[in-house]
Amino acid sequence: MKRWEDIYFYPSKTTLEFTGEINSNSVLIKGEKHILIDPGVSRRWEGLKGAIAADGLDPMDIDLIFCTHCHPDHADAAVGAAREFKADLLMSMAELDFLTSGGDRFYLRTPSGEEIPKGVIEVPDASLFKRGYPGPLFHGGREYRLYLTPGHTPGGCCFHWPDRGFLATGDVYFKGTIGSIELFGSNPGDMYRSVNLLGGLRDVEKVVCGHGPEIDGRDDVIRNYDLLFAEIAQKKAKGIL
Repeated sequence: MKRWEDIYFYPSKTTLEFTGEINSNSVLIKGEKHILIDPGVSRRWEGLKGAIAADGLDPMDIDLIFCTHCHPDHADAAVGAAREFKADLLMSMAELDFLTSGGDRFYLRTPSGEEIPKGVIEVPDASLFKRGYPGPLFHGGREYRLYLTPGHTPGGCCFHWPDRGFLATGDVYFKGTIGSIELFGSNPGDMYRSVNLLGGLRDVEKVVCGHGPEIDGRDDVIRNYDLLFAEIAQKKAKGIL
Protein backbone atom coordinates (compact mmCIF):
# COMPACT_ATOMS: atom_id res chain seq x y z
CA MET A 1 0.00 0.00 0.00
CA LYS A 2 1.09 3.59 -0.55
CA ARG A 3 2.63 4.80 2.69
CA TRP A 4 4.31 8.06 1.69
CA GLU A 5 4.81 9.93 -1.58
CA ASP A 6 6.29 7.44 -4.09
CA ILE A 7 6.94 4.93 -1.27
CA TYR A 8 4.84 1.76 -0.99
CA PHE A 9 5.12 -0.47 2.07
CA TYR A 10 4.19 -4.15 1.96
CA PRO A 11 4.32 -5.65 5.48
CA SER A 12 5.62 -9.16 5.91
CA LYS A 13 3.29 -12.11 6.32
CA THR A 14 4.95 -14.21 9.00
CA THR A 15 3.95 -17.80 9.67
CA LEU A 16 6.83 -18.82 11.91
CA GLU A 17 4.56 -20.31 14.54
CA PHE A 18 3.14 -22.79 12.00
CA THR A 19 5.80 -23.60 9.43
CA GLY A 20 9.13 -22.16 10.53
CA GLU A 21 8.92 -19.67 7.67
CA ILE A 22 9.47 -15.98 8.16
CA ASN A 23 9.20 -13.26 5.54
CA SER A 24 10.50 -9.70 5.39
CA ASN A 25 8.79 -6.39 4.82
CA SER A 26 9.11 -5.13 1.23
CA VAL A 27 9.24 -1.59 -0.13
CA LEU A 28 8.62 -0.30 -3.64
CA ILE A 29 10.02 3.08 -4.65
CA LYS A 30 7.85 4.43 -7.45
CA GLY A 31 9.51 6.19 -10.36
CA GLU A 32 9.77 6.06 -14.13
CA LYS A 33 11.17 2.65 -13.36
CA HIS A 34 10.56 1.23 -9.89
CA ILE A 35 12.98 -0.03 -7.24
CA LEU A 36 11.96 -3.01 -5.12
CA ILE A 37 13.65 -3.45 -1.75
CA ASP A 38 13.73 -6.96 -0.22
CA PRO A 39 11.34 -9.09 -2.31
CA GLY A 40 11.14 -11.73 0.43
CA VAL A 41 10.61 -15.48 0.14
CA SER A 42 9.76 -17.08 -3.20
CA ARG A 43 6.51 -18.72 -2.11
CA ARG A 44 5.11 -15.27 -1.20
CA TRP A 45 6.29 -13.64 -4.43
CA GLU A 46 3.04 -14.01 -6.38
CA GLY A 47 1.15 -12.43 -3.49
CA LEU A 48 3.53 -9.47 -3.39
CA LYS A 49 3.17 -8.95 -7.15
CA GLY A 50 -0.59 -9.00 -6.75
CA ALA A 51 -0.46 -6.40 -3.97
CA ILE A 52 1.74 -4.16 -6.12
CA ALA A 53 -0.66 -4.47 -9.06
CA ALA A 54 -3.62 -3.73 -6.76
CA ASP A 55 -1.97 -0.41 -5.96
CA GLY A 56 -2.11 0.52 -9.66
CA LEU A 57 1.57 -0.18 -10.30
CA ASP A 58 2.91 -2.48 -12.98
CA PRO A 59 5.39 -4.97 -11.47
CA MET A 60 7.01 -5.23 -14.89
CA ASP A 61 8.21 -1.64 -14.38
CA ILE A 62 10.53 -2.83 -11.60
CA ASP A 63 14.02 -2.62 -13.07
CA LEU A 64 16.15 -2.66 -9.92
CA ILE A 65 15.89 -5.08 -7.00
CA PHE A 66 17.88 -4.20 -3.90
CA CYS A 67 18.48 -6.71 -1.11
CA THR A 68 19.52 -5.30 2.24
CA HIS A 69 21.20 -8.63 3.01
CA CYS A 70 21.28 -12.22 1.82
CA HIS A 71 19.03 -14.02 4.33
CA PRO A 72 16.30 -15.90 2.47
CA ASP A 73 13.43 -14.13 4.23
CA HIS A 74 14.64 -10.98 2.43
CA ALA A 75 16.31 -12.23 -0.74
CA ASP A 76 14.98 -15.67 -1.66
CA ALA A 77 12.75 -14.30 -4.45
CA ALA A 78 15.37 -11.89 -5.80
CA VAL A 79 16.97 -13.98 -8.52
CA GLY A 80 13.67 -15.24 -9.92
CA ALA A 81 12.17 -11.74 -9.85
CA ALA A 82 15.20 -10.27 -11.59
CA ARG A 83 14.93 -12.85 -14.35
CA GLU A 84 11.19 -12.31 -14.69
CA PHE A 85 11.49 -8.53 -14.99
CA LYS A 86 14.94 -8.40 -16.61
CA ALA A 87 15.87 -6.21 -13.66
CA ASP A 88 19.26 -5.46 -12.15
CA LEU A 89 20.07 -7.02 -8.79
CA LEU A 90 21.88 -5.05 -6.15
CA MET A 91 23.54 -6.27 -2.97
CA SER A 92 26.76 -5.08 -1.36
CA MET A 93 29.76 -6.94 -2.70
CA ALA A 94 30.74 -7.84 0.88
CA GLU A 95 27.35 -9.52 1.30
CA LEU A 96 27.63 -11.27 -2.04
CA ASP A 97 31.00 -12.65 -0.95
CA PHE A 98 29.39 -13.86 2.29
CA LEU A 99 26.50 -15.44 0.42
CA THR A 100 28.72 -17.33 -1.98
CA SER A 101 31.01 -18.58 0.80
CA GLY A 102 28.38 -20.12 3.08
CA GLY A 103 25.95 -17.34 3.94
CA ASP A 104 23.16 -19.32 2.29
CA ARG A 105 23.23 -21.60 5.31
CA PHE A 106 20.72 -19.71 7.39
CA TYR A 107 18.89 -21.05 10.39
CA LEU A 108 15.58 -20.03 11.91
CA ARG A 109 14.27 -21.08 15.31
CA THR A 110 10.77 -22.23 16.14
CA PRO A 111 9.13 -20.95 19.34
CA SER A 112 10.27 -24.19 21.02
CA GLY A 113 13.88 -23.39 20.14
CA GLU A 114 14.26 -26.07 17.46
CA GLU A 115 16.56 -25.06 14.61
CA ILE A 116 15.16 -25.36 11.09
CA PRO A 117 17.74 -25.11 8.29
CA LYS A 118 16.53 -22.65 5.68
CA GLY A 119 19.36 -22.70 3.14
CA VAL A 120 16.84 -22.23 0.35
CA ILE A 121 18.15 -19.12 -1.34
CA GLU A 122 19.46 -19.61 -4.85
CA VAL A 123 23.09 -18.54 -4.82
CA PRO A 124 23.33 -16.15 -7.76
CA ASP A 125 26.11 -15.74 -10.25
CA ALA A 126 28.12 -12.63 -9.37
CA SER A 127 27.62 -11.38 -12.93
CA LEU A 128 23.95 -10.71 -12.10
CA PHE A 129 25.04 -7.91 -9.79
CA LYS A 130 25.69 -4.84 -11.88
CA ARG A 131 27.33 -2.54 -9.35
CA GLY A 132 29.41 -2.67 -6.20
CA TYR A 133 28.25 -0.64 -3.21
CA PRO A 134 28.00 1.09 -0.69
CA GLY A 135 27.91 4.60 -2.09
CA PRO A 136 25.53 6.89 -3.99
CA LEU A 137 22.99 5.32 -6.30
CA PHE A 138 21.65 7.33 -9.24
CA HIS A 139 18.46 5.86 -10.66
CA GLY A 140 15.69 7.46 -12.71
CA GLY A 141 17.03 10.98 -12.19
CA ARG A 142 17.14 10.62 -8.39
CA GLU A 143 20.01 10.18 -5.98
CA TYR A 144 19.80 7.58 -3.24
CA ARG A 145 22.45 6.47 -0.78
CA LEU A 146 23.44 2.99 0.32
CA TYR A 147 25.32 2.48 3.58
CA LEU A 148 27.33 -0.59 4.49
CA THR A 149 25.89 -1.67 7.84
CA PRO A 150 27.40 -4.98 8.99
CA GLY A 151 26.52 -6.62 12.27
CA HIS A 152 23.51 -8.77 11.46
CA THR A 153 25.44 -10.05 8.44
CA PRO A 154 28.94 -9.10 7.22
CA GLY A 155 27.74 -7.06 4.25
CA GLY A 156 24.30 -5.76 5.17
CA CYS A 157 23.39 -2.51 3.48
CA CYS A 158 20.73 0.14 4.17
CA PHE A 159 18.82 2.23 1.60
CA HIS A 160 18.49 5.99 2.20
CA TRP A 161 16.49 8.48 0.13
CA PRO A 162 17.55 11.88 1.53
CA ASP A 163 15.02 13.91 -0.48
CA ARG A 164 12.15 12.03 1.19
CA GLY A 165 13.82 11.51 4.57
CA PHE A 166 13.36 7.77 4.05
CA LEU A 167 15.47 4.90 5.35
CA ALA A 168 15.10 1.13 4.88
CA THR A 169 17.17 -0.58 7.58
CA GLY A 170 16.84 -4.27 6.76
CA ASP A 171 17.59 -6.14 9.98
CA VAL A 172 20.02 -3.64 11.50
CA TYR A 173 17.23 -2.52 13.80
CA PHE A 174 13.50 -2.65 14.31
CA LYS A 175 11.03 -0.58 16.30
CA GLY A 176 12.42 -0.81 19.83
CA THR A 177 15.30 -3.24 19.35
CA ILE A 178 18.42 -4.00 17.33
CA GLY A 179 18.60 -6.95 14.95
CA SER A 180 19.93 -10.35 15.89
CA ILE A 181 23.67 -10.60 16.59
CA GLU A 182 23.60 -14.34 17.28
CA LEU A 183 23.42 -15.74 13.75
CA PHE A 184 26.12 -17.14 11.50
CA GLY A 185 28.05 -14.11 10.20
CA SER A 186 26.80 -11.70 12.89
CA ASN A 187 29.20 -9.40 14.73
CA PRO A 188 28.12 -7.48 17.86
CA GLY A 189 30.75 -4.74 17.53
CA ASP A 190 29.85 -4.12 13.91
CA MET A 191 26.18 -3.88 14.87
CA TYR A 192 26.89 -1.12 17.38
CA ARG A 193 28.88 0.83 14.80
CA SER A 194 26.14 0.41 12.20
CA VAL A 195 23.39 1.65 14.52
CA ASN A 196 25.62 4.58 15.44
CA LEU A 197 26.12 5.38 11.74
CA LEU A 198 22.40 5.35 10.99
CA GLY A 199 21.64 7.33 14.13
CA GLY A 200 23.81 10.12 12.74
CA LEU A 201 21.56 10.66 9.71
CA ARG A 202 19.79 13.87 10.68
CA ASP A 203 17.23 14.02 7.89
CA VAL A 204 15.51 10.67 8.47
CA GLU A 205 11.83 10.87 9.39
CA LYS A 206 10.41 7.72 7.77
CA VAL A 207 11.81 4.25 8.47
CA VAL A 208 10.82 0.82 7.24
CA CYS A 209 12.62 -1.98 9.06
CA GLY A 210 13.03 -5.53 7.83
CA HIS A 211 10.22 -6.74 10.12
CA GLY A 212 7.53 -5.10 12.18
CA PRO A 213 5.85 -1.70 11.89
CA GLU A 214 7.22 1.39 10.22
CA ILE A 215 8.50 4.39 12.21
CA ASP A 216 6.84 7.61 11.10
CA GLY A 217 7.93 11.09 12.13
CA ARG A 218 11.24 12.54 13.25
CA ASP A 219 10.29 12.50 16.92
CA ASP A 220 9.49 8.78 16.77
CA VAL A 221 12.73 8.12 14.89
CA ILE A 222 14.71 9.86 17.63
CA ARG A 223 12.80 8.04 20.39
CA ASN A 224 13.55 4.75 18.70
CA TYR A 225 17.28 5.51 18.59
CA ASP A 226 17.10 6.31 22.31
CA LEU A 227 15.71 2.80 22.87
CA LEU A 228 18.34 1.23 20.62
CA PHE A 229 21.25 2.94 22.35
CA ALA A 230 19.83 2.03 25.77
CA GLU A 231 19.72 -1.61 24.65
CA ILE A 232 23.28 -1.37 23.33
CA ALA A 233 24.44 0.11 26.65
CA GLN A 234 22.85 -2.82 28.51
CA LYS A 235 24.52 -5.33 26.20
CA LYS A 236 27.87 -3.59 26.66
CA ALA A 237 27.45 -3.74 30.42
CA LYS A 238 26.86 -7.50 30.12
CA GLY A 239 29.88 -7.91 27.85
CA ILE A 240 27.77 -8.82 24.80
CA LEU A 241 28.89 -5.81 22.79
